[in-house]
Formats: sequence, structure tokens, C-alpha cells
Amino acid sequence: MNLTPVQSQDSVFKRILWLYGLHSLLSNIFLLVGYYLLPEGLLRGTPLTYAGEIAGKPEGFWAKFGLTLLFNLGLMAVVGVGANLQQVKGFPAGYFIPIILGIVGGLITGTNSYVADDLSRYSALDGMALGLSIGGVEMLAYVIIIASTIKLGIYQYRSLVDWNPTKVMNLRDVRLSKQETLCLAVGVLLMILAAYRETVMAMGL
Repeated sequence: MNLTPVQSQDSVFKRILWLYGLHSLLSNIFLLVGYYLLPEGLLRGTPLTYAGEIAGKPEGFWAKFGLTLLFNLGLMAVVGVGANLQQVKGFPAGYFIPIILGIVGGLITGTNSYVADDLSRYSALDGMALGLSIGGVEMLAYVIIIASTIKLGIYQYRSLVDWNPTKVMNLRDVRLSKQETLCLAVGVLLMILAAYRETVMAMGL
């Protein structure tokens, strides 16, 4: 069994580009699938579209900003880093998160299934700018954080159906490189920026 992460020896920048490119490709493909092949609003009202609405309840700028940041950084980023503790034949489990989000995000956008907004009220240019400045920055932050922490893989699985992992090291033995540490910090800063931008939009400021 391979006990070494398949991309742990690659440059962290190569990992980021590879993962973000794959996410973007899947997002664009499934946006087109949703737009041309599925009915509008198909996913509206499902748990997939309500997940992000948790951060929309509090009143006040800083309360909403804090809850948005808690959801984005405290939940999604931690889930991604936590998933990286597991690897399947050397493949970091955290990589599955941007892949799944690319598919789901593309379908939600393609079918205009957002709960709190109707994309049809935006022009193509406004919609693209809005999406890239909030969701795009969030997704880039997720990718950077996940790609920077694949060395955390202390449990190795032989396959997706193997429930008896092999522990290959201890968490205290993990050593991130300077580049990985720097990228991790950049990912956190981007997450804060995206949460601020999202709060400004939600509050109509």
C-alpha cells in the first residue's frame, strides 16, 4: 500500500493550481448541465441551498460578519483540514471537498436554485463579478487551505470501502514547509476578505 501522499512532494503552488483548475472545470460543466438540461429552481429548498443561509439570520453588520466567518472558516475550512487527516491510497480526502463543491455549485447556479436571491435580476457581467468576488474568493481560500495541509494525512486507507486505516505517523510529527505555511495564512486572509465582502453585499452597504 502507498503510504506517501501522491502529491506531497509537489510544489504547494502546483497543488493549488491543479485543485482549483479541477474545481473550476467541474463547476463550469455542471453549470451548463443545470442550465440546459434541468428545470429552473430544481434544487431550491433542499439542504444543499439552505446550508449557507445559516449566516443570514443575525441583524447587525458585525454579528453577520462574525457568523459568516464562523461558518466559512470555522466549519468549511476545518472540515477540509480534518478530511486531510485521512488519505485513500495516498490521495488526500480533503481534495474531495472542492470536487464535490464544484459539481454542486455548478448545478445550483445553472438551475438558479439560490434561496435568498434570483440570479435573473443581475446582468451577466454583474453576476460574474459578484460571484467571483465572493464565492470565487471563498473557493480559492478553501483550495489553498486544503492544498497546504495534505501532509496532515496520518491515516491511510487501502480503498474507499476500507474502514480499517493504517496510522502512519502522529499529528505532532507533521511539518509544513515555509511555502505551505505562507499559503495557509493567505487562505485564511482570503476567507476573512470573502466573509467581509459577503456581509457588505447582504447588508446592502
